[in-house]
Amino acid sequence: MSPDIDALLSSLEKRSLNSVLFNLAHAYARASDKSWSAIFSENDADFMAPAIMCQSFAVELLLKFFIIIDHPDAQTKADLDALGINTYGHPYSKLWDRIASTHKKNIAESFSSISGQRTNEAKFREILVQIGDEPFVFWRYIYEKNGTHSFDKPLFDKVTDAIGKTAESERKRVSGHKS
Repeated sequence: MSPDIDALLSSLEKRSLNSVLFNLAHAYARASDKSWSAIFSENDADFMAPAIMCQSFAVELLLKFFIIIDHPDAQTKADLDALGINTYGHPYSKLWDRIASTHKKNIAESFSSISGQRTNEAKFREILVQIGDEPFVFWRYIYEKNGTHSFDKPLFDKVTDAIGKTAESERKRVSGHKS
């Protein structure tokens, strides 16, 4: 028996745009975790690109979360456009440049704590470029690339955790969410 998607969607409570971005990022991160697990549990490397794409898109969505979190009245893309808030694009460095400095500082501090290496806002931006700057786009079209390509999963995990934990904390602070 398939679920009634319309009934499920209509039963959900209305969420803010920043909550939608946060929740989507969390769902993509969970899908990535399941793909990473499948690589080893099923001995199937075909899950590599989906694992990387889902994780990298989760990071992208979290960066966009930080762009809009300071605009709680913006509930639609049209609202963001009217305010001149640009969330367009995939490159992490360009998204990072649009985030308020207080959020950048908090993310860098979180990364410092997680990684054990002192990191400021500028260094964290360099790390975003180092991990690929647009890994979602790169790995989405990996079948078009020649040769073997590497992915620094431990570093990417630290970046994902730092941005995710900071986003979760900011979301709770702004909206009073418990989860």
